Amino acid sequence: MTASPRSKQGSPASTASLSLLIRFGLVGLSGVGVNLCALAIFSALGLISTLASALAIELSILSNFVLNDRWTFSDRRSGPWWARALRFQLVSLVGALMQWVTFVALGLIFALCELSIGGWAGYQHTWESGGLLSLIATPPELGAWQYLAQLIGIALATSWNFLVNLTWTWGSRGERR
Repeated sequence: MTASPRSKQGSPASTASLSLLIRFGLVGLSGVGVNLCALAIFSALGLISTLASALAIELSILSNFVLNDRWTFSDRRSGPWWARALRFQLVSLVGALMQWVTFVALGLIFALCELSIGGWAGYQHTWESGGLLSLIATPPELGAWQYLAQLIGIALATSWNFLVNLTWTWGSRGERR
């Protein structure tokens, strides 16, 4: 059997896609920093964790758009910046919803597993009296576990964001002209 001839460096298309993925990942990593720092600041200011998480997510979305538009996809920019920003925001809102639901769900799971401050016993009455919405409005105090919940949500949203932004927000060169 003879192996099919392949270039050591792969096809130009796969190399370009890998380069985009690496740049998108680096921008995303900076967004993680923005997200977690904002979460810490909003938490220190006394915001409830569910609101602090939502605001931290939005700040990282704005930061990521600027960096992706200027660096990751700079050769794919066409049309007005605000149209790309709107598409990016829409894609990111789906990712943000995925991230936030993950954060809320893990917060409840952590409480049920007695990992939150006060454990489930401190929130059982809230659940019984108001259900899920009251737990979102007055969430369990997670302590350091909130950062793990936030990171897991970030990881789940990242692949969605990359694939849809690559194909829709910036598309292939020439598709948005």
